[in-house]
Amino acid sequence: MTKHMDFKQGAYKEAVDYFKQKINLPTKRWNDLEGAMHTRAFTVAGAMRDDILSDFRNAVDRAIEKGDTLQDFRNNFYDIAKKWRAADPSFDEKMDKPKYGAWRSKVIYQTNMATAAAAAQERQARAMPDVFTHAKYICQMLPGSREEHKAWNGTVLPIKHPWWQKHSPPNGFGCLCEKEYISKYEMDAGDEKVTKAPTTANDTNKIGENWDYSIGDADMGLIYADKLKKDQKKWGQASTQGLYQYAEEKMPASAPVLPAIDGGRFYTEDLNEFTNNFQSLLETELKNMNGFQKYENGVSVIAKLNGVDYPLYINPRMVGKHFLTHSESDDEWRPERTAFVRHFIETIKNPGAVYIEFLKNKGTNQAAINVDFASVFQGEKKNSAVKLVFRALNGRLQLWTAFNSSNAKIKMKGTKVK
Repeated sequence: MTKHMDFKQGAYKEAVDYFKQKINLPTKRWNDLEGAMHTRAFTVAGAMRDDILSDFRNAVDRAIEKGDTLQDFRNNFYDIAKKWRAADPSFDEKMDKPKYGAWRSKVIYQTNMATAAAAAQERQARAMPDVFTHAKYICQMLPGSREEHKAWNGTVLPIKHPWWQKHSPPNGFGCLCEKEYISKYEMDAGDEKVTKAPTTANDTNKIGENWDYSIGDADMGLIYADKLKKDQKKWGQASTQGLYQYAEEKMPASAPVLPAIDGGRFYTEDLNEFTNNFQSLLETELKNMNGFQKYENGVSVIAKLNGVDYPLYINPRMVGKHFLTHSESDDEWRPERTAFVRHFIETIKNPGAVYIEFLKNKGTNQAAINVDFASVFQGEKKNSAVKLVFRALNGRLQLWTAFNSSNAKIKMKGTKVK
């Protein structure tokens, strides 16, 4: 499965879909976002005006969908640059430099085309995990190819090998390296053989800043910023201080409205009692799901995200804190919230929609990828509904929330909430 894409042959669906799900996010500098966040955000460093960023977005979108060449894109770039120069003296000054426009347009074009191609190939391969089991690092071995990348040429490893988490190409601006997917049939026939993973000192230093991540993992929501993992409290503080910058893919309006659920309530203000009962309920209700495993403090299952397996771990005590209070530090117990327990379990089993959200801390520029699972259920009253959403980070359920007609506006197909 050679990673080659000729956009001139027509729309490459996976690449088009990948790019269309990005949201526009103005940034001052090219490294304002963590590398993995570029799988969900479209940015042009310095383009702070929405209309200018949208013009660039449309030009890149056309290049991916219609097959525009670099020269086609460059022509569009210069048209957009006229508006940008009039609005930004610093950009106007840069454009006066020889070859700056040619260089800048090439970077924008090549970066977006290469990453869209990589993401598309990842989506294709991950949708057929039983077929494509290995991948091969391909360096074009051109005069301008990085010597470090040349050394990785020909590396063959299982797709799930941790080496790919940092080394999946492209690995820098202008990098033309590719990731060729190899089928199990090719491996069984001996056409390719597994090699050793390069283990030289400071290996990731050979990768460009903010490029040391797997586009495939980020696209599936399976990674997030290391700093977030190390210090969740700062993110909580940022939220209370209004420092979060939200950018989300809305739940599609075509999502189904599921029948009403009367699952009873766990009337208790004892967290230990709730945790024990909820653990038993999770084991009973989820035991037939793919990849089900039970632990002393939780269960895990395999959910589907865009046709790709997504591991999800659920800690009943953590969930219980959200069911019984508004937050972990809230002293006011609200056992009536346990009316949503069955809605929660049904959403895990059959989510009405799965979509991606990311947060950016405007104070530190740290960013996190979230996966939101959501369902809408018919409410107890006519023309009312209950919407339940829970969020996962790196395969672990982090929080959940539910809305009904008394505190949220929901407009879904077949149901209106006033």
